[in-house]
Amino acid sequence: MVEASEFPELSGRYDVYGVPKTVINELHGMEGAVPEAHFIESVLAAASS
Repeated sequence: MVEASEFPELSGRYDVYGVPKTVINELHGMEGAVPEAHFIESVLAAASS
């Protein structure tokens, strides 16, 4: 976890506009509270790519 206001270069790098922002393998990302099933699908998609 990174505090966006303390590390503005990272929040800019990952285009953080909402919280939470989850970035997986620097390729896949999701913003906001997502349902568990969607989160798991995103993790599996990132792992297979």
